[in-house]
Amino acid sequence: MIEKLRYSFRNLGLGMLCLTAAAHQTAYAQSQDSTFNKKALNDSARKVVRSSYSFQLPSSKIPVLFGTQRKEQLLQSQGVISGNELLSFPVAQIEATLYGKLAGLYMVQSSAKPGEDAASISLRGRTPLVIIDGVPRNMSSINPEQIASVSVLKDALATATYGMRGSNGVILIETKRGGIAPRKISFTAQSGIQKQLNIPSFLNAGDYASLFNEALANDGKPARYTAEAIAKYRDGSDPVLYPNVDWYNSILKNKASQQRYNLNFSGGNDKARYFVDLDYLNQGGFFVSDATRNSYETNNSFKRYGFRTNVDADLTKNLLLSLNIFGRIRNGNEPGAIDASLSGITGSDLIYMSLLRTPNNAYPMLNPDGSFGGNQQFTNNLYGQVIGSGYRPSYNRNLGVDLSLKQKLDGLLEGLYVKGKGSFNTYYSELINRSKSFAVYQYTPKPDGGADIIKYGTDGSQNNSSRQDVTNRQIYTEFLAGYDQVFGNHELNASLNYNIDNYVNSSDLSITNSALSARFQYNYSKKYFVELASSYMGMNRYPTNKQWGFFPAAGLGWDISKEDFMKSFKSLNTLKLRGSYGRSADNSGAGDFLYQQYYESSGSVYFGNPATSNGSIVEAALANPNLSWEKADKLNIGLDISAFQNKLQFSAEYYHNAYSGMLQQRGTNASAILGNKRPIENIGERTYSGVELTAGYYGKTGNMNWFVSGNASVSKSRIDYIDEVIRPYEWMKRTGLPVGQPFGMVADGFFNNQTEIDNSAKVDGFKAVPGDIRYKDLNGDGVINVFDEQPIGSTKPMIFYGLTAGFNYKGFEFSMVWNGVTNRNVFVNGAGTYEFQSVGIGGSGQAFAHHLDRWTPATANTATYPRLTVGNNINNQRNSSFWLKNGSYLRLKNVEFAYSLPQHWISFIKLDRARIFVNGSNLLTITPLERVDPEVVAWDYPNQRVFNFGINLQF
Repeated sequence: MIEKLRYSFRNLGLGMLCLTAAAHQTAYAQSQDSTFNKKALNDSARKVVRSSYSFQLPSSKIPVLFGTQRKEQLLQSQGVISGNELLSFPVAQIEATLYGKLAGLYMVQSSAKPGEDAASISLRGRTPLVIIDGVPRNMSSINPEQIASVSVLKDALATATYGMRGSNGVILIETKRGGIAPRKISFTAQSGIQKQLNIPSFLNAGDYASLFNEALANDGKPARYTAEAIAKYRDGSDPVLYPNVDWYNSILKNKASQQRYNLNFSGGNDKARYFVDLDYLNQGGFFVSDATRNSYETNNSFKRYGFRTNVDADLTKNLLLSLNIFGRIRNGNEPGAIDASLSGITGSDLIYMSLLRTPNNAYPMLNPDGSFGGNQQFTNNLYGQVIGSGYRPSYNRNLGVDLSLKQKLDGLLEGLYVKGKGSFNTYYSELINRSKSFAVYQYTPKPDGGADIIKYGTDGSQNNSSRQDVTNRQIYTEFLAGYDQVFGNHELNASLNYNIDNYVNSSDLSITNSALSARFQYNYSKKYFVELASSYMGMNRYPTNKQWGFFPAAGLGWDISKEDFMKSFKSLNTLKLRGSYGRSADNSGAGDFLYQQYYESSGSVYFGNPATSNGSIVEAALANPNLSWEKADKLNIGLDISAFQNKLQFSAEYYHNAYSGMLQQRGTNASAILGNKRPIENIGERTYSGVELTAGYYGKTGNMNWFVSGNASVSKSRIDYIDEVIRPYEWMKRTGLPVGQPFGMVADGFFNNQTEIDNSAKVDGFKAVPGDIRYKDLNGDGVINVFDEQPIGSTKPMIFYGLTAGFNYKGFEFSMVWNGVTNRNVFVNGAGTYEFQSVGIGGSGQAFAHHLDRWTPATANTATYPRLTVGNNINNQRNSSFWLKNGSYLRLKNVEFAYSLPQHWISFIKLDRARIFVNGSNLLTITPLERVDPEVVAWDYPNQRVFNFGINLQF
């Protein structure tokens, strides 16, 4: 084995980099190959660089559901990357490390709030199932240092053994395990700085007051601010009566810290192998604190403590025990902010919402006596929400155990084995309320030096309550029998698996998925390949006699490079055609026994004289006794090419996934005649199709090892059937269009004068004036209404892509990751875009710099924003092409520089490796969007740029 290692390094130069999605099949870490683990390695071969792109040999085994396959056998549509590729991302959640890495995988991070900043994931247009070490789990239960590989399983052949849970694809995560090697200790410490991106440009008090008067005039109302008042706002001569508070910089810091520490151990011998990992993350928030007022922390934050122990022990020559014990503690903190008028919105969410609705001239942050400023209209001081409203800690606990036994039965039949597995996972979440109310004071100075003070609200005592937020437990059991054997040029692999996944959420009845699955593989001379997979699966949330279904899939492959007529192509290593077809399903919409009619509580009703309130029970939505799962018939065709001793990798795939029986309510035949809501039915039909390309090259130039790889995905969707409501015009129909296609009016500039208004279609229910948005009258009836709504924005297939590149030269390392997307639609509207928005009626919220470019008679030819109004405007603020923007972007997602100190510098302190690194995320974004981040469009909790420094020591 050592000679094989040396030979490969000598000929490949870099020994094959851990591949990105461009060469995904070769990325799985060699340590996961049990055959490799049981061969002793000398020190020079066993040392592992703590690098984002460690130089490793390609693995002979690729993880699949319920096992592994050799790379040359693989017919499934799959991508895989090494866990080492995730380490260069200074992020808190695993999802953020996958940007641009795997073809077909698309992600959007809509909030960067600590602890809740996981990106949403779409795989070929659908939300995939996550499986960790063979068990369906939440991805947040692990950290990057624990991960050996991340795979995406995309076609029916790859997911058939998961039956009615596999149609949306699978993200398969394998954690690291020990090997036969001397003990290795790795310690990583890193510290980073977070900075918020795309901060809104709030208007100062003077400009705000001037534009507010203009908006009132446009609405036919008298001005609120005098010229004298506007002047005082501008000159700052009276900050109590005429405040100009920069709220953003008053309550938010310009940076926040982030630290992470990781310690892991690995090693073992021919009797037992181990991997132990301890991890700590501390992610700070941006709110200011005041230690003189509080003995506790009011800033938002997120802390995570994690541990994992993976042990493999050979109890006998043929009996292997594997034990995984893992846990996670997540502690969060939020300001105690609460607003009685906004039920359920608290803490950071409320404060960021308030920032968009509190103008700079609303009230002074603090009065001269140090009290919180406020008035009858603004009774919830922003600074008070941050430092004077108490705090809200949260506690999350997750503990899991996996135990498996694998028995070889070569004594009965060579290649036969059985395996049993059991897993227990529990999760508990508790929210604590230690918030408190505070009073605000309207402070009006008097000529004699005193002041008139009006108090609003109360200074309440601190709450001390808690509630159980979430509690669940999962018990997973599995029994597998397998057979692997080679007969000359014939190779056979077969397995039969039975598993039960039982999940209980709080006091709900359990959800139980049971499946009997099988997989059969055959290849002849490693040229011709056949694979069959199927499952017979049931779920207890369906009618008793309709709980089980059969889900088959088949695949064929041909490696043309192994044919005699291809022998002259010496540099060609692989030229494989493969295809698969099968049926899978999705049972995630089964709900809570929707096939049974039930009743639920409703609002109060009143009886008697005098009337008294009584609770009521009403019939829930009509049940569907024929409820079933959503089906997917999936076709996948692929081409894999590798050449030049596998340095060049290329893969191309086409897929066509036809979904039927999708759960929807009928749109036709109004349900009012029934006196109830229509049932959920299996009537919808959709198609997802596309092309995915990956390519990469890995080379050596002198002492430099380098690589570049990329992937691109063309993703198309179509609504085939949704039982639409009756729509009189073709342009109104959703059928035949992409899933999620935006609809709205087609904006046609602004009305510049009354003549244009008189000669244009009239807006239904609204009297337009100059400066309003004009819309196209699509049906020519002279009225602008719902009949003039059509698809807006791009209807082309979305294209998303990623590029990864880097090098290693004499201890120096560099890597970068780009990701991008085109043909993407996003609405840029809401309180962060509109003027003078507030929760209450009347409008008194913020205004922004882009409102200076509003329409006025003087700016009619250059205006980029309609005339200003106070509060809501049913014409200008309706969904239209004016607010729908091109959401395409190209982002430098990650960059890392590193240097490994020479061995002779550190050997005297018994160090095997000392690596210093600096990395960053979200460093550059190129987009046609203005003012907003292409992902956190609504400025919910702004996206962040992170600069991070760290050191890794290995002993």
